[in-house]
Amino acid sequence: MLMDFIVVGLSIGLVYGLVALGISLIYSGLDIVHFAHGEIFMFGAFFGLVLYSDMGVSYPITLFLAMILTGLMGVVIERVFYRRLTSQGGGYTVAGMGMIICGFGMAIILQNIAFLIWGAEGHSMGLQFGMPIAVGDITLPRSYLWILIVSVTLMAALHVMLKHTKVGLAIRAVAANKDIAYLMGINVPLMISLIFGLACGLAAAGGVLIGPINYVQVEMGYLILIKAFAAAVVGGFGSLPGAIFGGLLVGVFETLGAAYISGSHKDIYAFLLLIFVLMVRPTGLMGKLAKVKA
Repeated sequence: MLMDFIVVGLSIGLVYGLVALGISLIYSGLDIVHFAHGEIFMFGAFFGLVLYSDMGVSYPITLFLAMILTGLMGVVIERVFYRRLTSQGGGYTVAGMGMIICGFGMAIILQNIAFLIWGAEGHSMGLQFGMPIAVGDITLPRSYLWILIVSVTLMAALHVMLKHTKVGLAIRAVAANKDIAYLMGINVPLMISLIFGLACGLAAAGGVLIGPINYVQVEMGYLILIKAFAAAVVGGFGSLPGAIFGGLLVGVFETLGAAYISGSHKDIYAFLLLIFVLMVRPTGLMGKLAKVKA
């Protein structure tokens, strides 16, 4: 029974990790915090709902198309609404603080657009994966198996792209220093759009993966955003491996707390873990301490 809960927690944690990975990717690349990422996750889930339930597209193709559509939406949002702010820098600058406010505003706008299109009620994708798979004493629902396979594949693909391709090298150069990247001939605005698109595509994958398990609804974004932020901070904000590790920890801790303590208080366990980790290691488990001159 304990192993069943751990497997479920790891599966849910992978979804948190995907969203946290997108948040950390934007932060490490642009030094800004994107507070509309929960709504990007929500739109990805609704794109999956429309493609699978309304248009009859197969689930694997639905997952791929939802990532593409949401990634393109992220690129449009960055170019039309965020570009002036992102080009002025992030962190504690005026533009960085403005980006935080702009993110909150974008979250409200996207939520209301989704409400006008799909309404406030929850929608079921109506997807049946079949009977659970028994592995020894562990019973694994096929939906969680999908989450495991897709999440690990996407994370591995992102790692390979960032470490072993010219595009990944350009993205890392932009993240390290935009001015020097300009001087080296890198198209920095294009890389920034690509970072946003990749991050939004990862969030969309999380939305489509969680859609068959939970109802797809307009208000699903804010809670996943809070859990993903907790995962990103626990792992070390800005660390891509830390986002994944933090997501797994939050998922397992939350599931075990709901199983053995109280299911009605399931949402507080992630923050108890967050507080404990920050008390022990303020930079997160895989974060690095940066010294800043006054």
